[in-house]
Amino acid sequence: MLTKEKTNFTMNKTTGYLLLLALSGWTLISCVSQNRFKESQQLTDFYRMEIDSLRGLTESGINESEFNYDQLKKEKKSTEMDLTVLQENYDNLKSYNNEILRKYDELLLQNKDLLNSSSTDVQQMVSRLSQAQSVNDQQARLIQRLESQIQSLQTDLSTARNTVAVTPPPPAPEVEVRTVVTNDCGEYQRQVNELNRLLADKENRLNGLRSKVNQALLGFTDADLSVTERNGKIYVSLSQNLLFASNSDNIDWKGKKAIRSLAEVLKQNPDINITVEGHTDPDGSAAKNWDLSVRRATAVVKILTETNVKPDRITASGRSFYYPIASNATAAGKAKNRRTEIILSPRLDQLYKIINE
Repeated sequence: MLTKEKTNFTMNKTTGYLLLLALSGWTLISCVSQNRFKESQQLTDFYRMEIDSLRGLTESGINESEFNYDQLKKEKKSTEMDLTVLQENYDNLKSYNNEILRKYDELLLQNKDLLNSSSTDVQQMVSRLSQAQSVNDQQARLIQRLESQIQSLQTDLSTARNTVAVTPPPPAPEVEVRTVVTNDCGEYQRQVNELNRLLADKENRLNGLRSKVNQALLGFTDADLSVTERNGKIYVSLSQNLLFASNSDNIDWKGKKAIRSLAEVLKQNPDINITVEGHTDPDGSAAKNWDLSVRRATAVVKILTETNVKPDRITASGRSFYYPIASNATAAGKAKNRRTEIILSPRLDQLYKIINE
């Protein structure tokens, strides 16, 4: 592409050729012969051809410059359009980013409120758990005392029977004493028979309850949960994998399904007391595991009460890692220990009444 300076140089060169041609013509006319005139004519034709060639080159350069200028204008316009589109996209992204930041700030505030609320709920629940645990301990001591009294009554009854059986007929004055002993033995026997009847009834009801619990929890694997009977109580053990993610107290949907199925059985047996115990493995600090076990037990209680199981039947407690059922030396043992147990036990009000009498 020829620049403006190149075009001016070409025009000045053309003008020089014309002046040279004029001088040559003047010299030929005035001073030279016919042959010299012909040579001059040939030279003139040559220069005219050069001039025409230069003029064509100049026009071609001008046209090429105009063509490149038009092309540059088109490219400039296209670039300006691209810049406009990019600016619009940038403005849209900036607006979208500002909206995201605003929503993020709102979520931070909501999360802060939830944390404050959850902390208060946990403190209140821990206080209630402590009170419930105290009541549960008192009931456990009372049961032990009653069982001791039952054993003592059975021993006394056996002794009285042996005494009556081996004692020879007493003299007439002792008839009244023998009658009193016989009456006492009859009363003891009545109480023991009533206790045995109540214990058998309790056992039958526990067996029926265990059957209903197993039926309600069909479809879950042995690795997820188990139902066992120990010491006159039914233990429903739910694994961490069924209920919670690691270090979390949010119950998974499968765990909620299992707890709600169990709640339907519990609503049909209102005289069954319910204890929910959270257990962990020893990983992490003791304080963290205590807190986690309590929060997990409380989370299960919330599902039970939301399913209309009466809260006054339920006791929740955290056991941390102090009641393992397997060795914590292996990963499999730790997995078994990370569990939540729902313990079902019949009320013994009638037994307490008979023993106190």
